[in-house]
Amino acid sequence: MKIANFGLDIQPGKYKYRCECFDKLVEKFAPAKVTPFTVEFIGDEYEKADSVVFDETRRFDFVFLDLEKIEKRLERGCEDKEKSLLIRAQKLLEEEKLLCDLKEEFSEEERTLLRNLSFVSYKPSLAAQSGEVDKELIRKILEKAEIILFFTAGKKEVHAWDVKAGSSIVEAAGRIHSDLARGFIKAEIATCGGLDSFYNMAEARAKGLVTLVGKEYFIQAGDIIEVKFNV
Repeated sequence: MKIANFGLDIQPGKYKYRCECFDKLVEKFAPAKVTPFTVEFIGDEYEKADSVVFDETRRFDFVFLDLEKIEKRLERGCEDKEKSLLIRAQKLLEEEKLLCDLKEEFSEEERTLLRNLSFVSYKPSLAAQSGEVDKELIRKILEKAEIILFFTAGKKEVHAWDVKAGSSIVEAAGRIHSDLARGFIKAEIATCGGLDSFYNMAEARAKGLVTLVGKEYFIQAGDIIEVKFNV
């Protein structure tokens, strides 16, 4: 996940995010390898970013990036439909509102156009008051971007994976490896909420703490998964 930064004192680079569930899994399985979720801060490279954090005290300066883009596009001239959309977006931005928080006010066609025009505040944008990159800031970014984490865990490795909220178990399996999605049969699901009740996955199965699911299952935050597949 790439995160752009407007006005905050955050050094570009990769930052590891270890949530409570990940740490519990590491403690329980004592794996040979650990792979936490990682985000990358990329400065002001907004077009490459999946989301943006900005200094709350400079909110107007932030939305002005989009206001400036709208003004230039209107000056060049555009079709009536696009012009009407840009004027509506302009009014909202002048009120220092973020386009990412107002998606329901636009039709699907308009949302596609806004996305294609690469407005900065249309990306999941989070106001912050500190330049420190801490666990809570990354958690809030994930929440704003509607990204959830799930896990694979065992003695070899504990690995955190990210997926868009509302994704299917097959899509989640594909995040691990394309073969898992292509040959998906079933998946076993345990939850972070039950971690204190079992030592390993075998014990979790014995205690009835593992659920067998099919392709219709939607991945949930904190799921610990083991995919059954055949290719």
